[in-house]
Amino acid sequence: MPTMVINIPAELYEQLEVQARQAGTTPEALTHTLLETALRAHEKPLPRTARDVLQAAGRVRPLSETLRRQIIPGVTLDEVRRALSHASGPALSDLIQEQRGPKA
Repeated sequence: MPTMVINIPAELYEQLEVQARQAGTTPEALTHTLLETALRAHEKPLPRTARDVLQAAGRVRPLSETLRRQIIPGVTLDEVRRALSHASGPALSDLIQEQRGPKA
């Protein structure tokens, strides 16, 4: 493991010793823990899903009663995805581009 030497004021080291003693550990071990905690706090969060982003922005609403009645009980998301992957016909993006017409 790499070693790092830092110079800190005596008052800061005394404070570190007091906190380490209160935590039942050594100043070195406490410093290691504090450094890890600080670095984790600055890590970039994992990418959020589109649903998370929309939900945070207040753009997700519960399903209407009409849509709820469309749900087939017992059908899983995987089954729906499999069925849609075998569906024939043009892709939705192709349909949309066809409806929009040529770009001007």
